[in-house]
Amino acid sequence: MKQISSFLSEISDQFKTVVVDAIKSLCQKFPRKHTVLMTFLANMLREEGGYEYKKAIVNTIISIVEENPEAKEAGLAHLCEFIEDCEHTSLATRILHLLGREGPRTTTPAKYIRYIYNRVILENAPVRAAAVSALAKFGAASEELLPNILVLLHRTTLDQDDEVRDRATFYYQLLKHSDKALNSAYILNSMNVSLSALERLLHRYTMEPTTKAFDVKSVPIETVHVEQPKTDISIGVGLPRGGTESKTNREDTYGEQLAAIPEFAHLGPIFKSSLPVDLTESEVEYVVRCIKHVFSHYIVFQFDINNTLNDQLLERVSVQMDGSAEGFEVVHYTPCQVIKCNDTGSTYTLVKLPDDSSAVTGSLACTMKYTVKDCDPATGEPDDEEGYADEFVLEDVEVTVSDHVQKVLKTNWSASWEEIGAENELEDTYTLSIATLEECVKKIISYMGMQACERSDKVPDGKASHALYLAGVYRGGHDVLVRAKMALGGTTADVGAQAITMQLTIRSTDESAVQVIASAVE
Repeated sequence: MKQISSFLSEISDQFKTVVVDAIKSLCQKFPRKHTVLMTFLANMLREEGGYEYKKAIVNTIISIVEENPEAKEAGLAHLCEFIEDCEHTSLATRILHLLGREGPRTTTPAKYIRYIYNRVILENAPVRAAAVSALAKFGAASEELLPNILVLLHRTTLDQDDEVRDRATFYYQLLKHSDKALNSAYILNSMNVSLSALERLLHRYTMEPTTKAFDVKSVPIETVHVEQPKTDISIGVGLPRGGTESKTNREDTYGEQLAAIPEFAHLGPIFKSSLPVDLTESEVEYVVRCIKHVFSHYIVFQFDINNTLNDQLLERVSVQMDGSAEGFEVVHYTPCQVIKCNDTGSTYTLVKLPDDSSAVTGSLACTMKYTVKDCDPATGEPDDEEGYADEFVLEDVEVTVSDHVQKVLKTNWSASWEEIGAENELEDTYTLSIATLEECVKKIISYMGMQACERSDKVPDGKASHALYLAGVYRGGHDVLVRAKMALGGTTADVGAQAITMQLTIRSTDESAVQVIASAVE
């Protein structure tokens, strides 16, 4: 670090940013050296520099604070000093958001109040608004600080900016009630809705005269971004296969495509669209990929079919499904009228979910049926008008628990846990034939399809026990939270096999959702 300091003043901001990125990598490799590295970053933050340079330093300090609990208070202290003389509004608001989220969980949260309230007095309107929100989170999380926070918020209700006044008034009225459920829903955790979809639906609502109140449950849920796995073959219809498009935009596009089909117009908004699943090998003549679109009571299976042959075209293509043994009822097939040579088309199958609310998983057999017409490879024109019927057996489609759950990040998981309460709670103990805590965490997250909160998906080195906190929304808009306490040292029927004992506790606003989530482990 001394060697870096010697030449740092001689290089441009662009190269300084490279140095900051290198320090970030060092922090990840050597977390116990955070004191030296954090001090070095803080000194860099005090020096002159442009926005991108300062942004890189702030991002690095924030990542250290989030990844290393031991470095949290030191990192927050450095960021508090920085916002005292910060020229960049976007950086100040981001730091205030971090202080509001992490500050109340420190040993002495009161020491951050002065730094935050100074921003209310001295800064521009966007920063003042962010500071008001941060203050409210301290009041919601700490009963000891609440009286002081109420005084500060009451003063801010006279601010000259309407956004700042509205926030201060809203939070002041909420905090006066000292209602933990309200605090969790409206202060400690944000609304988990797609902002682009909310904007679109609100615009449509204002354009159509109605006496009904706007239903926020009609807005698709904003979920945690998941990277699509890279594949060699791109057969997605109307959508890029790369990771440049957000999950929300992808589901918005799917929603528009399905709404244009008359048979699906009555289904309402899509709850969740799965990632594509291959139902064939990549070398066969017809490459088929399935996407599951889950609604409140139905699933639409979208089959993207790539005809790799240059001498045959397919007509009236549909995928027949059989899930009667599992309680799934096929309601409607929407065939693809034609798939030309070396082209892709989509066919849809509408399936009604079982009447039993706890029976939501199963395996559905799939057979692609179509009419084949031989073509001239040069022109692509069919040789005959009749063609002949044929079929192609596909792999079964699995409907799992994770298909019915959306990942949702709860920034304050504990507050949400108390908000839901123990009315619909299930607790059980399991012995799992899994060798490590890390592997157990990954499998539980995968099976349940939920989002790890409080950074509990990362198991500290050398630990023999761990607690995993998960959050999600079950089909129908029901919040679900899971607490999994795991410990090494269990035994299984296999002699000498390493095992993990897990105490699983599930809470939800819906009783059937608790049973469904528990079934993912069984």
